[in-house]
Amino acid sequence: AGIVSGLGREITGGNTGRPIYDVIQTDAAINPGNSGGPLLDSEGNVIGINTAIYSSTGTSSGVGFAIPIDPINLFVDQILKYGRITQPVLGITFAPDQLVDELGIEGILVLNAIDGGPAWKAGMQATTRDSFGRLVLGDIVV
Repeated sequence: AGIVSGLGREITGGNTGRPIYDVIQTDAAINPGNSGGPLLDSEGNVIGINTAIYSSTGTSSGVGFAIPIDPINLFVDQILKYGRITQPVLGITFAPDQLVDELGIEGILVLNAIDGGPAWKAGMQATTRDSFGRLVLGDIVV
C-alpha cells in the first residue's frame, strides 16, 4: 500500500539518461521484479505501470515512479490492432549526448537523414566532413 504523492513528475531514465516526463510519484514499495507491474488506485483500477524507484539506501524503500496508464493504453491498442507499436518517425540518426555536450550544442544533432525518409524528403541536412576532413555539422533539432 502507498499513496500517490506527485503527478506530472520528470525522472531521468537509468539506461539512457534521457528524461521521462509526466510520471506518477508514489511511496508504494517497488521491489526488484515488480517493475512493470501495475500501480493500482484504492478501487483496484490500474492507474500506472511501475517503472523505477529512487532510494538513498539501495533498498526497496524510497520514492517510486510509474508511467500513467493512458499512454500505455494507446500502445496496447496498437499492439492488438497491428501486432506492434506504430509511432511516427523522422528517419534520422542522431549524435550521442556526450558528443553534443562536447560540441556545446543545444538540441539533437542530425548525423544522417535516411534516404527517402520524412526528414530526407523535408531537406534535413546530415553531418558530413569537408574535403579537408573537418566536421560540417548537420541540422540541429530543438
